[in-house]
Formats: sequence, C-alpha cells, structure tokens
Amino acid sequence: MSESVLDPQGGKNSSFHIESETIFPIPENVRRGNARSLATVWLGANQTVLTFMTGMIYTQLCNLSIGWAILAIVLGNVLGGVFMALHAAQGPHLGIPQMQQTRGQFGVYGSLLVILIVIFMYIGFASTLFAIGRDQSGTFFGPLSSHPAIYASAFMVWVLCTVGHALLERFIAAFSYIAGIVFVVMGAVYLFSPFGALKLPFFATPSVHDFLMAISVGVLWQVAYAPYVSDYSRYLPVHTGEKEAFYGCLSGSTIGAALPMIVGAYVAGTVSGDNYYESLRQVSGILPAVIYIVFFASTIVCASMQIYCATLSSLTLLHTFVPSWKPSKKARTVVAAVLVCASALLTMSLSGDALDNISNFLLLLLAVLSPWTAINLVDYYLIEHGRYDIPSLYRNDGGVYGLVNGLAVSCYVIGILVQVPFLSNSLYTGVIANQLGGIDISWILGIVVPGVLYWVLASRKKQKALQAGA
Repeated sequence: MSESVLDPQGGKNSSFHIESETIFPIPENVRRGNARSLATVWLGANQTVLTFMTGMIYTQLCNLSIGWAILAIVLGNVLGGVFMALHAAQGPHLGIPQMQQTRGQFGVYGSLLVILIVIFMYIGFASTLFAIGRDQSGTFFGPLSSHPAIYASAFMVWVLCTVGHALLERFIAAFSYIAGIVFVVMGAVYLFSPFGALKLPFFATPSVHDFLMAISVGVLWQVAYAPYVSDYSRYLPVHTGEKEAFYGCLSGSTIGAALPMIVGAYVAGTVSGDNYYESLRQVSGILPAVIYIVFFASTIVCASMQIYCATLSSLTLLHTFVPSWKPSKKARTVVAAVLVCASALLTMSLSGDALDNISNFLLLLLAVLSPWTAINLVDYYLIEHGRYDIPSLYRNDGGVYGLVNGLAVSCYVIGILVQVPFLSNSLYTGVIANQLGGIDISWILGIVVPGVLYWVLASRKKQKALQAGA
C-alpha cells in the first residue's frame, strides 16, 4: 500500500502515475502492499486536526476528566475499530470498492439509498475539514487568510485524488510519522508546562450519560470509516488474507485515532482551554508554526480520502444508470473536481461552533451507518461467507442480486427507526432516552436489531432457495 504501485502501462514503479483503475476489480498484477503498510496508512489517516478536535469533545462537551476520557477513547475506538476492520478484510478478497459490494446485499437500485447517504457523508466530512483548515489559518494568520486557505486545500485535494491511490497512500504514510511525533511533543509540552494544569481531578467520576456518550463518539469515529475502508485495502494482494488485513487495519486505526484524541482531550481539559496556539507560544515561537503546518496538512490528508472515496461512490452511482459505460481516470478526475468544488462551497456557508458541528454530525452519521455496517458484515461473514458473484455486481439487472433486495432495505430502515426513541443529543432526545436520564444507547440497537433480524431472515431465505434448487 505505501509501497509503489506498478504502472501497468509502463511497467515502472511510480507514485506519480495517474491511477487508471476506478470501480472495477483491481487486477492482481497491480496489487501491492501488506498488512503493515495498511496499518501505516490508517495510522496516518487518523493523525489529523479533526481527530484532535474530536478528542476535545470528551472533556469539553462530554464533561469527562482526562482519566475517564482516555478510558472512553480507548474503549470506543477499539469497539468501533472491530467493525471497521471487518470491512477492511473484504478488500483483498474482492478487490472492489465497498459501495460496489453493497449491491450484493441491497441490489442495484436498493443500494442507491446507502450510496447517496455515504456520498453526503464524504462531502460533509470534507467540508468540515476545509472549515477547520480555514479556521486554523484564520487563528494563526488572521481572518484575511481564511478563503485562500480553502482554495489552497481544495486544489491540493483535487491533485491527490487525480493522481490517485498510489500517491495518496504514500503521502498519508509519510505524514503519519511526522504527525505522530508532533502530537507526542505537543502532549509532552502541555504535561510539563504550567498551562497544562487540569481543570478537574484526573479521575473525577462522570455521569453515566456523559461516559456512554463519550464512548459512542469513538465508536462512530471508526464506524464512519466502514463505507470506504476497503476502497484502500482492495489494492492488497489476494494472498494477504482477511485476518492480516483485519489486524493491520484495526491496529493502525485505533492507535492512530487514540493518540490525537487523548492529546486533544488533555488540551481541552486544562486551565488554558483550547487556546493552544497562545499557550504554545509561551514555550517556543517555532512550535505553534509547526503545529499549524501539521494541522493544515492533516486536513488535506483526510479531505483527500473523503473526496477519493466519494468519487468512487459517485462513479458507482452513475454506472447504475449507464451500465454500458466504463468509468475512466478522466471521469474520476472530473467527478473529483465537482465534489471538491461542492465541498468548498459548502464550507463557505459553514458556521457555528466547530465542536458542536462535529459532535452533531457524528451522532447523525451513527444513526444511518450502524444499520448498514451490521447488514453488510452479517451478509459477508455469516450468509455468503465472502462468496460473491462479482460480474453480477456490475450488471444493470443486478444479476443474482436483483434490482432491489427488499429484505435488506427493510432491515436497514427498521435499524434507523428503532434508534429514534433512544437518541439523545442536542438535536433530539427520544422518549425512552429521556426516561433513561438522557443516556444514548441508540447505536447499540442500530447494530444489534438490523444485524440479528437480517441474519435470521436471510438465513431462512437462503435455506429455502437451496431446498428449492435441490
């Protein structure tokens, strides 16, 4: 993955060769990488300012002391990381984008609902990242730098997505080491400086509501990667194996997310609050500049991943209506440009408290992503056992998977609706959540209910089909 990808046309290893693959299966002769390189990529993908700011949610919005925040960060990321890594394991085996594989559960037209939601998620995340980059530039250089920061970010993201997979993954892998060192240094400076004194005792006991809400933040952080994690692992050789891909992705993503989240939670939990640039200037005039460069670069890293995968999902969406069309690298370049522009325009209208925006966006995503991840994983591991008819996933009639799988769509909708009474956030509090004192357990039902329901009904459906064919 972080190694060079073979140029299938020229036979040379180059990270700057424009990727020719789009939504179709990756040929074995251009697959490269291993579980270790996959771990490095997901380590870097999580070393971002967005992860850092998400960590601030634990001590600022969830009102946790740093000790309980660390516990919630680890528990949430490990739990959510398991689901995310199970999706990553599908990549080497199938060699196709995740949203293309979703047709195997929902059918050609049935999958469109999920694909549209996921594209919206990508644009939302990219816009949030552009907004954070804008705000970071405004804080560091002044308000006049805000719009130029958006333009610069958008252009660099488009270039990375245009060149494609090899350059994007090398860029992320190289960035992971730099960002990791900077986050460790930043945490150490706060730990040994007067402005790093904590507002609360290290293990001040939180409310059950706040602690469960904090765990859900970590769960969703990882689950949000599920719709596109195999878009990157699809380049791993088939012999990599599902087990190796699972552990490589799990270790890289959980460690990569936990470090900046813990640093962010610690910074926000100090007497100096989140005014970290001013605090760091007390130690060194250079350190704030280094932090800014890494933070700004991290928005480009993460936004590039969002736009790249949004592009693949958009091509899958378009291919649904023009099945004879084979998307090329030129099509990927054009679609990426459209998505980057849409994200940048949305950023210019994005206002309000950044932490509240991130928190609400994450909670909203959890409600719509958890049922999909449950259905997808149950189908892959318990129903089909990884055996899919790849040509059918590209046929206009859906082949063996049909146009709409009413069973999967129904379970998905039920998985969303069952969460409504249990939701508890600043946007809405359900009846049952209110009776539970505001504790939000909706994401648990959003995984368990549709997952179990689909497993039972799909197993019966497959058994009847086998009996009928006997």
